[in-house]
Amino acid sequence: MHATVPDTLARATLAVAMLVALDPAHARQGEPPYTLSHPAKALRAVPVEAVGAIDAAARRRDADAAAANRAPTKRLRTADAFAVEIDTQRHGAWIDLADGSRVWRIEVRVDGATDLRLAFARFALPPGATLHVIGAERYYQGPYTAEDAPDGTFHSPVLPGDRATIELHVPAGSRVARDAFELTSVGAGFRDLFRREKSIEDTGPGTSGACNINVVCPLGQPYPDQIRAVAYYEYVDDDEHATFICTGNLLADVPHDRKAYFLSAAHCVSTATEASSMVVYWNYQSQQCAGTLPPPGGYFNDDQHGASLRATRADADFTLVQLTQAPDPAWEVYFAGWDASGAAPSGTIGMHHPSGDVKKITAGPAPGTTDNCIGTGGSSTDTHWETGPYTQGTTEGGSSGSGLFASSSTGGGRARLLIGTLSGGFAACDSFNPSEPNDETDCYGKLAAAWNGSSASSRLRDWLDPGNTGALSAAGVDGNSTQTGDGHSHHREARRVVVPVR
Repeated sequence: MHATVPDTLARATLAVAMLVALDPAHARQGEPPYTLSHPAKALRAVPVEAVGAIDAAARRRDADAAAANRAPTKRLRTADAFAVEIDTQRHGAWIDLADGSRVWRIEVRVDGATDLRLAFARFALPPGATLHVIGAERYYQGPYTAEDAPDGTFHSPVLPGDRATIELHVPAGSRVARDAFELTSVGAGFRDLFRREKSIEDTGPGTSGACNINVVCPLGQPYPDQIRAVAYYEYVDDDEHATFICTGNLLADVPHDRKAYFLSAAHCVSTATEASSMVVYWNYQSQQCAGTLPPPGGYFNDDQHGASLRATRADADFTLVQLTQAPDPAWEVYFAGWDASGAAPSGTIGMHHPSGDVKKITAGPAPGTTDNCIGTGGSSTDTHWETGPYTQGTTEGGSSGSGLFASSSTGGGRARLLIGTLSGGFAACDSFNPSEPNDETDCYGKLAAAWNGSSASSRLRDWLDPGNTGALSAAGVDGNSTQTGDGHSHHREARRVVVPVR
């Protein structure tokens, strides 16, 4: 049975969900921006930098038309980039505080944008300095410190509205060097990821097709661990200078040392700069089967920033990155197990973020082997799994890079192991019966095809089997446990800390 919701109930649930998501008390952990907790200081005028303007409705139509004229990959364009050069020396305003510390603020504005994201090409904050970013309805994210940008660059999470305030708090006796902090790009969104404009039925919580199924529904119950390995992310494409949504999966390696390896599709991320622009969101899912009730803290709460490219190849359409930081233990993530043997499972399960919606789950039959079915590059054969028509659920724009898992009924010790990543296809909800999937298929780049390659930068085995043991599979491992395997393991006590990758 598919999970369906009457339109009135769905809208009521969504309204409650967005009130929770926009409550500033539920943004990223940490103290609020100084000026939100000291209203008298906030009354001082904030210098405004008018960056530009967009027609959000027109940009949605244009982006969808452009995607329709290309190979049917399933990434989703969400924002256009506006280049800027904003620093603390020539822009904004400083406030001197009684304790000797200082606050610098500036507001950037893109008229017509539904949401914004901020990219800093230089982000070398002094010890003790913190950054907050503030959007509409006093929604904020932060504090962020130099530890959030070990490579000296930083991409903020998405913020609601067409205006964003940047607030930098510098402790007494410190200063920001002239070349240490610069905002160089503003991503102007046109798909309203926060669903603030109720007339937009395009993207965000509650907007994917009616045949999609929340992971908390009965279909997802055999996969509680694998669900926690799946994340939604945005990144900036090098060629188009635009922001896109894709999905990815945290992977275990053979020694189970919990390196933050994250697998997605090459047609999403394939360069070092694209990897460094990634903003990954964990636990972006509903707590209800029928509806979009967010987890505590809201949908965009558990975010982390940046990654290093490890391996990528076009013909198998895979990319492996290592996230700049280990996921916070409080997020209770899971490192998924995988199977690179090339053996077909008896059925398949996919977990992904269609149309930027909350995490969904898809069920399909035993997959077949096919060549590169969407032309992402190369001429290799047998590089992909073809799966579908789906028996439950489907995929949409934003699902690209999501994992294909062997179903729980698969034997031989391969149940619930990841075997591929989504390239694309024509699967969708049926146009005549929207609560059912159509009769089209998708294709997923095979882990077996990605396992070997000409060098470490074009294959998986060097990273996932660093000891060269010859293993072609690995069990999953809980992020907060010393135990391995796909069962229910005992968690270590979670602490709200951010652990840099060494």
